[in-house]
Amino acid sequence: MVTIYICLGIFLVWLVLTLHKIRRREQEEEDKKISFAKWAKEQHDPQIVSIVQNLMSEGRFKTWEEAAIYAERALTTPSPEPRSNSHANDTEGTPS
Repeated sequence: MVTIYICLGIFLVWLVLTLHKIRRREQEEEDKKISFAKWAKEQHDPQIVSIVQNLMSEGRFKTWEEAAIYAERALTTPSPEPRSNSHANDTEGTPS
């Protein structure tokens, strides 16, 4: 009978600890969502917010802060590829 009480006590301690970990993890996720929403409202460039959302949905970054830094760098650094000349593709005015 004593072993049943000991096993039941161990199970209850394990259950409480597990439920506490789950609740803490859910609270952290909620805090991340709230802080991202605040950051998104403060942004002046909706393109950065969209890029960060896409990067997070793809799972490329663990935190939205890392994704935001990457998105800002991607938008501010010049592209190494030369931009196409819009006149090269223009067929208007060419003799047929």
